Amino acid sequence: MTTGLRMKMSRPYDHRKAQNQRRIIDLEICQLCASTNRVQAHHIFEYAKGGPSTVEGMISLCLDCHQRMVHKDSRIRIKKTENRITTFGRGGK
Repeated sequence: MTTGLRMKMSRPYDHRKAQNQRRIIDLEICQLCASTNRVQAHHIFEYAKGGPSTVEGMISLCLDCHQRMVHKDSRIRIKKTENRITTFGRGGK
């Protein structure tokens, strides 16, 4: 029986370590809006669909921007090339 609540599964140690490292590299700053409030590591490629649990496969986002990404805000795009992550805001600009 499900209650409609989303179950959060525990992630392996290496996964959590990569998340922490990503936030440290990004100086605990959201890479979309520059907020320092409640910064989290977000998978650039969806973890549930096989996205890597590596520092390179993540980006630091504040809780608000992370929620927008999780809910597929079509106005935000993330492009990763070489060692640089570029974000595009509304309308891909």
